[in-house]
Amino acid sequence: MFRAHIKGIATLAVSLLACLAAGNAQSARDTETPESAKLNSAAKLIAGLPAPSASQYAFARTPAWKGHSEFMRAAWARLNGRQVAAMTAWHNAELSQTCPAGRTLMYPFSGPDFFNAYWLFPKCDTIVMFGLEHIGEVPNIEAMDERALLLLLADVRAAMTSFLARNYFITGSMAKQLRTSQLHGVLPVFMLSMALTGVDIVRIVPHELTLAPRADPVPEGKPMRDLKGVTIEFRAPGSIATQRVHYFTVDATDRGLAHHPEFLAFVRNLAPTTTFIKSASYLLHGNKFSQMRGALVDISDVVVQDDSGLPYAMLEKLGWRVKLYGRYGRPIPPFGGAFQGGLDRAYKAQQPAPLPFTFGYQYRDFRDVRSNLIVARRTVVTAQLQASEALPNPRAVR
Repeated sequence: MFRAHIKGIATLAVSLLACLAAGNAQSARDTETPESAKLNSAAKLIAGLPAPSASQYAFARTPAWKGHSEFMRAAWARLNGRQVAAMTAWHNAELSQTCPAGRTLMYPFSGPDFFNAYWLFPKCDTIVMFGLEHIGEVPNIEAMDERALLLLLADVRAAMTSFLARNYFITGSMAKQLRTSQLHGVLPVFMLSMALTGVDIVRIVPHELTLAPRADPVPEGKPMRDLKGVTIEFRAPGSIATQRVHYFTVDATDRGLAHHPEFLAFVRNLAPTTTFIKSASYLLHGNKFSQMRGALVDISDVVVQDDSGLPYAMLEKLGWRVKLYGRYGRPIPPFGGAFQGGLDRAYKAQQPAPLPFTFGYQYRDFRDVRSNLIVARRTVVTAQLQASEALPNPRAVR
C-alpha cells in the first residue's frame, strides 16, 4: 500500500514536471517577436534545418538546399555523436551542474566557437568571447536571389568544414572564409551554431563599451582591429530564461589594448569568472599579451583549458590547484617551441586517463587519444571546495 502510494506521488510529480516543461516551452514560443522569428528562420536555413518562414519554402525545396542540408546534418550528426554526450557527461562529473565560478564564462581568443562554450558551460548566464574575426552582419535572406543564397550556403560549408572535422577553427583560414561576397563575419556562424544546438535567438544588438578615461596619451599607430562588440541573446530549449553572448572584435595585444583601455576595464569588471581557453595558438605564453594574461589570472576563479592557455608554470607558482585530464605531448607544428616541461612532469606524476572526447590541437582523427585538458582552481576556491567535501586544506604555495 505504502509503495503504491509512493508510486502514485512519483507519477504525479513526473506529470507536473512534464506539464511545467511544456508550459515553459510554450511560454518561450509565445514571447517570440517578428525580429526573433526572422533571425531563427535565417539561422535554420543556413544550418540546413527546416525553416518556418513561408518566404523560404520555395528555396528549401530546391535540390541545392537539400544537398546543403544533407551535408550539414551528416557533419553535425558525426560531431554531435562523438563530442556532445561525452563532453556533457565529463562536465557533469568533473565541473558543476551550474556555472563553475560566478555567472560569466570568459572565452578569450574564441572566434565564433559557441559550440564548445555551450556544450561545457550551458548554465553560465553570460558568455564573453573575443577574437580578431570581424563581427559582420546578419544575412538578409529575404533580399537574396537564388544565386546569392547558393553562394552563401557554399561559403558556410567552407567556413565550417575544419571545425566540423576537427572541433576547432583555423584562424588563418577564417580571415578569408568569413569575408566573402555573401558571408560577412562571425554572426552567421554564431547563428547556425545556435540553430544546430537547438537554442532560440531572441535578438542581436550592438554592444558599445564606455570609454575609459586615459591617464596617458593615445599611442602612435593603429591597432590590428578597432574595437567593436555585439550581443546575442538566446534561450535554451524549453527555457524562459535569457542568456547572452557578448562577442568583441579586438586586438588583445598589449599594444592593441593601449588603444582601447575600455576593453581591459570591461574584462576586469567581469570577476569572478569561469575562464575557458582552447586552441589559443599559445598566445598567452608570449610577451605581447601580458596585460590580458594578468587580467585573466585576476578575474578567474576556475580555469578550464588545454595547454595553449595560461602557462602551467604560472598557475603552479600562484599555488592554484591543478587537475589534469587526457594526454600531453609536444605541441603540433608550428607550436613546437611551446612545449612545457613542468606540465609534462605533472602529467607523468598524475597519470590521468585519456579524455573521452577530442579537445585542442592534438588531433589526427577521432580515434586519437592525445587531447589534453587542464582544470585549475584558485587557492581560495580550492579551500571552499575542500571544506564542502570535508577534506583538509592544501598547503598554500606563495
